[in-house]
Amino acid sequence: MRGRAWRPGDAPPVPFAVVVAGVVAGVQLLGCLGAARAAHVPLPPTAVTLLLLGPLAIATLHRYRLAPMAVAIAATVTYAALGYPLGPVFAAPVAALWLEFVRGRRERWAAARREAQLARDRRATEERVTVARELHDVIGHSLSLINVQAGVALHLLDSHPENARPALGTIKAVSHDALEEVRLVLESLRDPTGAAARSPSPTLADVATLLDRAGVDGTAWSLEVRGTRGRVPAAVDAAAYRVVQEAMTNVRRHARAAHAGITVTYGEDWLDVCVTDDGVGSGGVVEGAGTAGMRERVSALGGTFAAGPQQSGYAVSAHLPWGASAGRPT
Repeated sequence: MRGRAWRPGDAPPVPFAVVVAGVVAGVQLLGCLGAARAAHVPLPPTAVTLLLLGPLAIATLHRYRLAPMAVAIAATVTYAALGYPLGPVFAAPVAALWLEFVRGRRERWAAARREAQLARDRRATEERVTVARELHDVIGHSLSLINVQAGVALHLLDSHPENARPALGTIKAVSHDALEEVRLVLESLRDPTGAAARSPSPTLADVATLLDRAGVDGTAWSLEVRGTRGRVPAAVDAAAYRVVQEAMTNVRRHARAAHAGITVTYGEDWLDVCVTDDGVGSGGVVEGAGTAGMRERVSALGGTFAAGPQQSGYAVSAHLPWGASAGRPT
């Protein structure tokens, strides 16, 4: 077959089928001629035609599937029914069955390879989405905070230069932390286990650090913790932290709020986080990459996520269960 390479899962290549058909034709014709000579009876043209019909059908396997097998079987049954000398007349049906078996096995192998490739593609896509989400959260939060702090420093630089120092210090610390997190995210692409071992994921305990750097844009932040923190799974802890981080970024970018609050509630095998503000901005009413990323994080862990305007301002909340609570509706 010129101009097109044979691929696994295709019909058997034409040259191969023709070779098999030629071998089968020779076996059947010579074998039955020998049987006819041994029985001292002639082999009429009709018998020869029937002996060659099956092999000719096999040669068409590149175009048809079951038809060659049916023709080979019909020719063999007709030959035997007409009482012609019996030889290896079943070679054609057997060859047709074997070729169909080979075709089916190749198709199953090809389907398995396609499924494996699709699974690899899905895993690669999920990894890319995870990395993009991590980079969005880290860079978005850090750059928005650096932008606010830089504005404060520029405002104070001429009139009160001594008061600009804390803002510049925050810029330095935030940029250092952001670069470190980006480096770890990129390292995780090369060595996921090694990167995780060198730097554990952030937890809700790190929210206090976020609050220490917040508020310079005129928003007063508060943190309320309810319940007793037990053993929170690392994935749940990290997801809750990222939800709080991204919600704080949205408040800083959109809300123009005077006050914003973070509430963390610990249950026996679940936790809730809620970030509210009294702002007048959009607060993310139109779902962007940040809100979509929060929703994906929470949904991936079997939790529920909500974000929308409230009577005054905007609220983002997430319920993250684990253990026995993971399968129960909220």
